[in-house]
Order: sequence, then structure tokens, then C-alpha cells
Amino acid sequence: MTATFLGIDVGTTRTKAVLLEAGGGTVLAAAAAPTPQGDAGGVAVHSPGAVRGVAVDAARRALAEAGPEARAGLGGIAVTSVGEEAVLLDAAARPVGDVPTWFSGVGHAPAREHAAELDRHAPVTGLRHPEYTVHTLAWWARSRPAQARAAVTLTDLGSWLLSSLGPGDLVMDHSHASRTGLFDAPSRSWRAEGLAVVGTGHLALPRLVPSGTVVGELGREPAAELGVAAGVPLVSGGHDHFCGALAAGARSPGDLFISAGTSEAHLLVTDSLDPAATADSEVGCFVTDGLFYLHAAVPSGGLYLTWTRLLGLDPAAPLDALLDGEPVGSRGVRGRVGADRRLALDGLPLDVSPATLLRALMEATAVASRDLTRALSSTAGRGVAQRLVAGRPTESATWREIRTAVGEGAAAFVDAKEATALGAAHLAVRAVTGTLPPPVPRRRPDAPLTSARLEEYARAVG
Repeated sequence: MTATFLGIDVGTTRTKAVLLEAGGGTVLAAAAAPTPQGDAGGVAVHSPGAVRGVAVDAARRALAEAGPEARAGLGGIAVTSVGEEAVLLDAAARPVGDVPTWFSGVGHAPAREHAAELDRHAPVTGLRHPEYTVHTLAWWARSRPAQARAAVTLTDLGSWLLSSLGPGDLVMDHSHASRTGLFDAPSRSWRAEGLAVVGTGHLALPRLVPSGTVVGELGREPAAELGVAAGVPLVSGGHDHFCGALAAGARSPGDLFISAGTSEAHLLVTDSLDPAATADSEVGCFVTDGLFYLHAAVPSGGLYLTWTRLLGLDPAAPLDALLDGEPVGSRGVRGRVGADRRLALDGLPLDVSPATLLRALMEATAVASRDLTRALSSTAGRGVAQRLVAGRPTESATWREIRTAVGEGAAAFVDAKEATALGAAHLAVRAVTGTLPPPVPRRRPDAPLTSARLEEYARAVG
């Protein structure tokens, strides 16, 4: 049996663990459970202790399923997690309280309040998103001052979980640091002055490491929890979106990864960042050291959920059945997704059908994705080499056809189940062996679109 590697993903709704056979990249076992979420004074939170319990249990079940030989061959463990959620730790390395979730919105008001001062005192390349950690720290200092004062340092949720598994350094990898608003990606360095701006100047920031760095080893007690031997290398992971992109095959400059979920994330990999050109973009370090990313999103899945409910349709129903053979061009109904994330519809007849509206929405979000890709490409100064698309919508033949016809670069659709946990396992493999396993499989290609069909799309959507 060749060596095996464990990847753990602490996601927003589910926590997953996969065990990978390094040689051929075969997934030997997987387990998952809902990520425990609580409420603290009306704020959605993750409790570090509860999250650790679920993650360790999922890992233990995956290892048990794989069998004794696979457990004996365990060669490394890496963890990925939701990107902006920071655990504040006291002098004994204990969490001082629960962690506001990235979607809780607690940082939006501080982001507006402190934006100019942060840019003056702690400038970084790229745009600081309202969900970045630095804005949540401002909320923490104001709304949970006793906890904030008790803290001496912080790290991301995944790195904290990794540190709880055994002796080793408390670190933060470059990709997670890129989502804090306190890190300058081109220089790969902290901008710690921003802590004082938001009222947490007493905190020490953790040591920075590239994703896929051995930072410790599995301790005896955690090893007993998992049912494996102690001493297994612990490897820094990365932000969950970026680990998913790595597993899907986004590994070189010009690779574009699109994760089609509630928010359709677009991630363009590049080998350089121009601070002047990227001032209004979300940028950072990718999980392959030496590479960077540009990131933006289209609310495609959110629009789909909203409109299926408004139309009285089941959003879980197969998309092809809901579209019911609607023609290219949606019978003249045109949709546009604006910069304010609003959908505008033109040319609606009084007797428009739900299927026509959904088709128009699919075409509108495809155009929005194409335009966003062009903007990212222009900002990066690099064309799209390959467009890797993952997510539940790729199960629809109609959706795949629309995205094949409308978009920059040749589209490839990937079967990315548990890709984030798999990406963490890939980082563990690379850290220990020096090589990356092969990416997840691509879906079987559809028949190529004819030139006449492509012209039909060009006339309908531009």
C-alpha cells in the first residue's frame, strides 16, 4: 500500500474528510457531517471546540472506512476552511470565544467606517472586502471587548484546528492571510498597523507560511482520537475555494476556476500582481506558492433560487426538466445582471412561461460570467488558458451547452465532489512527496457545438 493523505475541509454548512491514495490520486474513503453553527446575540457563529469535534469525528470515520492498511500508511494531514473566520486565542492558546461566520455581516459597518484609515496606515494591494477578518476584528473590539482584550493572537479556523492536532507552530498560510485585509500579497507580508486602526493593536499576528508547508506532527492524544500512529506530518492547508480550484486542475497562470454555487466564484490564477491595475480587485496568494489569484463573483445561484421560488417551482428539480426545451434566445426575453447584483429583464410578454424566464436567467448569468472573466483577464494582463467549471449546475446538459457557447476560453466541466477536502489532501501530498496528485476527473465531453449553433448563440446573446 502506498502512502495515504488526509484532507479535512471545514465548510460553511458541511465538514468533510477524504483519504487519498497518493500514487494515483484515488479517494479511498470519505465522511461528512453538518458544520455546527450557533447564535450569539443574533450573530451566526462557529464554536471552535464544536467544529473540532465534528472534524475529528469525520476524519476518524474516513480512516476507519479505509481500513487498517490505509491508516498505517497515513503520511500527512492538511486542513482547509472558510477563509475569513479567525479564531482569537489567549496566552494559553485557547479560543476566547465563538467565531462570527463569514456571512454574519458583522464587519460590513466597520468596513465602511475604517476603509480610508486602513488605506492610509496599512495599505495593501487590492480591495478589502467587507467580510475580511480585519473588519470582524473591529466588531469584536467594540461588541466583545472582554474577549478581544483576553486574546493575544489569532489564526484562521483551519490552521487552529491543525494546531490542535499536535505539537507545532501556530501559523497562517498565505491564501488565508490574503482574506484578512492585513496582508500584502505581492510582498507576502503582514500589514500589522491595521490592527491598531480597528482597536486590536495588542494582538500578535501568526507566522506566515506558504500553503502546503509541514508545520508540526500529530500528537499522541489526537492520534488516539483518529486511530492512527503519532508523528504524522501536519501540513498547512489553504482557503477552501482555492483548495477546490487546485483539486480541479487550476495550477498554472491563466487557469480560471468557476465554482457554480449560491455565489458563482471566479478565480483566475496569475503569476504577477500589478498594484496599480488591481486596486479595485480582490487579490491574494494562491495555494501553489509563487502564484497569485484574482477573485470575483456573480450571484447566479442566488438568483436561480429566488426566481424558482417566485415562480412556484422546486429549486431542487432537475434543471433540464424545468427548462423544458426552451430555445436559444429565450423567445426574445433578455436579462442583465448589473454591477449592483440586480437582475433586469426586458422583452417580457404577458404570457411568458416559467421555462422561458429560467432560460433567460441562465443566458443572462452566462453573459455576466463571460464579462466578469474578461474584466479579470484584463486586470491580470493575461488571457484565459482553460476554464474549469464545477458545481451542481454542471449536471444539466442545457447549462453546459450555454456555458460552452458563452464564455472565455474552452470550457471543461469537472466532477468536483468534495474538491475542497481533496485539495487539502493534495497539499499534504505535495508537502511530503514534492509532487501533486492528478486533478479530479473531467465530465465526459458533450458533442461539440456546430458552427450554426454557435452562431445562434452569438445572435441571441452577443
